[in-house]
Formats: sequence, C-alpha cells, structure tokens
Amino acid sequence: MKKLLGIVVLGLLLSGNVYAEWLVIVKNKIDENIFIKRTKITEEEAVKAALKGCRILYLHRVEGSSMKRAKKKEMLELMEACYVHSVIEQ
Repeated sequence: MKKLLGIVVLGLLLSGNVYAEWLVIVKNKIDENIFIKRTKITEEEAVKAALKGCRILYLHRVEGSSMKRAKKKEMLELMEACYVHSVIEQ
C-alpha cells in the first residue's frame, strides 16, 4: 500500500509541468518601442504566434496607409526586423 501511495505521489509531482504555458516576447530591431507578447501551450506555437503578430502589425500599417512606394519598402523592412527577445516557461 505504501509503495502504491509513493508511486501515485511521485507521478503527481512529475506531471506538474504538463499544463505549463510559454510566454514569448518579440521585439523589432529597428523600432525598439514595439514588442509583442503571446502565451501558448507549446514553445513553438508561442514563437510562431508572436512573430506573426509582429509582422501583421507592420503589414496593416503598410496596407492601411496611402504611403509612397519608398515608405512601403521601409515598412516591409520593419516587418522583417522582428526577432524573439525572450521565451519564458510559466
């Protein structure tokens, strides 16, 4: 009985991180005031979602404005300047 209880307790202790979430912060190399945070169940999903969010932010700025071609090129460069700043398991 003690062995069974020990196995159950050990199993519960080891399974504590099964439902952990990942927090990812994405910044931009050119525009340092911008950062995107995303929390997902897996690290890979969180990174993809945060990078996508950063790129979509600049995409909407480009499409939603009546900029000249040179300005649009600058905004596209901002989209490509997104990078993962930190990854934190919560």
